[in-house]
Amino acid sequence: LNQCVKGGIDMVLNDVVSLVHSISGRPANKRCYHLALVVYHCCQILLYNGFCLEQQIYPLISHETGLSTNTISRNIARATIDCWEYGDRKKLERIAGRPLSEKPSPKEFVLYLCAYLTGCPDIL
Repeated sequence: LNQCVKGGIDMVLNDVVSLVHSISGRPANKRCYHLALVVYHCCQILLYNGFCLEQQIYPLISHETGLSTNTISRNIARATIDCWEYGDRKKLERIAGRPLSEKPSPKEFVLYLCAYLTGCPDIL
């Protein structure tokens, strides 16, 4: 269990950015970078204890970018939509480990990416 959590600690942000770009329909958009930051920070915390994007993660991204937490929240929601509507759906399903019949919520989307990057599918 702890090995999965430790797996994300050595991760570099470029790995996360590359993954997000590979599934995004609009990789040049700043929303993709904000999504990558959220996933990166989520991979660094103990996901087994649960987390709240709005209270724990978005303030970190807000501090790093100078944008409000509301803007970050909106950007992550839009990035999720962009990936779902315009991105590589087959790759997203491979990352999620299952067929997806409907768009995941932003939190589900972040969890899929974290589970994939850390090699810990049981956090889903």
